[in-house]
Amino acid sequence: MENLRAIIVGIIGLAIAALMIVVMATVGLAVVGFAVVAGAIGLIAVKLGYRPKVHTEHKRRGPRVWNDGHGTIIDM
Repeated sequence: MENLRAIIVGIIGLAIAALMIVVMATVGLAVVGFAVVAGAIGLIAVKLGYRPKVHTEHKRRGPRVWNDGHGTIIDM
């Protein structure tokens, strides 16, 4: 009886281990697939010359000067 119980517990343990391997392999493939799609989109964006607009402060013409009532502020 003990041998039968040990065999059943061993088979169940192997089945759980096999299921975990399948689940981890599936998750791993999903992560790799996501990385491939993200990389492909990045390459396509580079090929098309798409660049997001960056609003820089360098486009201003000169410093901004104003008076807030406590003194003159000069924003360089």
